[in-house]
Amino acid sequence: MKKETTYKVIAVILPFIFALFIEVLLRLVAYGDDYQLFHSIKIDNKTDYLVMNSKIAGKYFNNESFHSDNQSDIFLKTKSDSTLRIFVQGASSVVGFPYYGAGSFPRMLKHRLAQTFPEKNIEVINTGMTAINSYTLLDQTNKIIQQKPDAVIIYAGHNEYYGALGLASSSTYGSHPTIIKSYLYLMKLRIFQWLNNTYTHIQKRKNNGPKIGETTLMEIMVKKQKIPFGSPLYHAGLKQFKDNLQTILQKYQKENIPIIISTLVSNIKDIKPFISDHAIDSTQFIKEIQQNTLNAIDLAHKNAIAAYTLGQYYLQHQKDTSQKYLQLAKELDLLRFRAPQKINDIIFKLAQKYHCHMVDMEAIFSHHSPMGIIGDELLTEHVHPNIEGHFIMADAFYNKIKEIGLIHHWENYISYDEAFNDIPVTEIDSIKGKLVIDDLKKSWPYDLSMSGTQPLSVYYSHRNPPYELRKAIDLYTNKQSWREIMLEAYDRYKRNEEYKKALRVAQSFTLEYPEQSDPYKLASDMCLKLNDSIKAKYYSNKYNQLKR
Repeated sequence: MKKETTYKVIAVILPFIFALFIEVLLRLVAYGDDYQLFHSIKIDNKTDYLVMNSKIAGKYFNNESFHSDNQSDIFLKTKSDSTLRIFVQGASSVVGFPYYGAGSFPRMLKHRLAQTFPEKNIEVINTGMTAINSYTLLDQTNKIIQQKPDAVIIYAGHNEYYGALGLASSSTYGSHPTIIKSYLYLMKLRIFQWLNNTYTHIQKRKNNGPKIGETTLMEIMVKKQKIPFGSPLYHAGLKQFKDNLQTILQKYQKENIPIIISTLVSNIKDIKPFISDHAIDSTQFIKEIQQNTLNAIDLAHKNAIAAYTLGQYYLQHQKDTSQKYLQLAKELDLLRFRAPQKINDIIFKLAQKYHCHMVDMEAIFSHHSPMGIIGDELLTEHVHPNIEGHFIMADAFYNKIKEIGLIHHWENYISYDEAFNDIPVTEIDSIKGKLVIDDLKKSWPYDLSMSGTQPLSVYYSHRNPPYELRKAIDLYTNKQSWREIMLEAYDRYKRNEEYKKALRVAQSFTLEYPEQSDPYKLASDMCLKLNDSIKAKYYSNKYNQLKR
């Protein structure tokens, strides 16, 4: 009897011992990745910093060849008494697509706060990643709490259906939250990573769909293109967002961490619906609109492109009616790259429930838009802000931080106009962003006929492009690194006495390499050339602090 019991115990334990042996072996041969959110680094053998793990995307995407963009914002491993630490969570809009770097609103916010509080160590840490949704934000939350943030900013919700682990995403492992959360937990084990990679390779052989490098990331991430308004899948996505966001807010509230949360903005004026339930005869439909027939109105309440056409017709005549139908067109769009308005409703309700500090970015963008309708003036395409749009977002969060008293003594408050004239984005980075968008808008889903292919890029419109365009092309085509291009540009601008442009380059360097002293010296020198003694002193002091 005892022998039988012993054999049963051994039979139960043996698989676990074997799994443990495999796990240790895989770690010894350095298989797989350490999916910690932050990694420790040491600068000049002096100061310990943390930085976001550049390989963290592998935890969320089942395609090992896909690289999710994120920022590399370093911050002190041991938070100092003089530090204001703010984390920002979200997806590609938070990362700053298509500009990145100083073109993102978190970097613009840091730039402005740092000059408002020169005696403080300002840390605005961007944890955003392209093509992720609320599951990733939830997975980040405990690690962010461990870093003792003074506040957390959240701008997220557009990727709830197609982002990694989303209900309609190609990069998912099921629809039940327990399965997704178990998957994320197990990804810390090398043996699970090995099993997952094996499964992915098998699936890749069976998959005949477009591959990375053959089409856009947007097409790669989409598994189910059509999600009708009010359908079970539509409501499941809303529930997923609500449940995950609620858990996130509960965790931060429990630790008494202030949360600044924002509504989402979408381009409703200048981006027509990607996929409608059926095509319409535009000429006949406009005639029916002009005749004010009930048939036209009825169709517009069912068909995305009909609603958009009606909204465009009213654009110059009846602003409120136009906005109503342009908004409806977005809601009826079957391809849900723009968050439903219900997502903003959820954000409002949960912000109130968990006493978050609310920023109604949709209303702010509407205020800054012609006729109050958000379009190309502030957005590059369907959801991503342009440079001015990112600045408006940074401005809104800057003023919300002041309003809630997160930090005191605003004697050096920087006005909207003053900050707008000091946006730390180079012309090269701005043009490079435009090149990205130009190619994107020639691709799927902007042109549905381009499915599975990429457009032929044509960069040169004339024989002798301006210097900034030439360098932007080199940056976009990876002929030179960003650092190489910016160092070259700084020297050129300084030599040509284009000190304002040189200052923009130096400011971008201070945001990209805040731990290095030299960029602050470059910025100080240019401020002196521009007779701006106040900013020159600010950058000089930062330089001296880092040289100690």
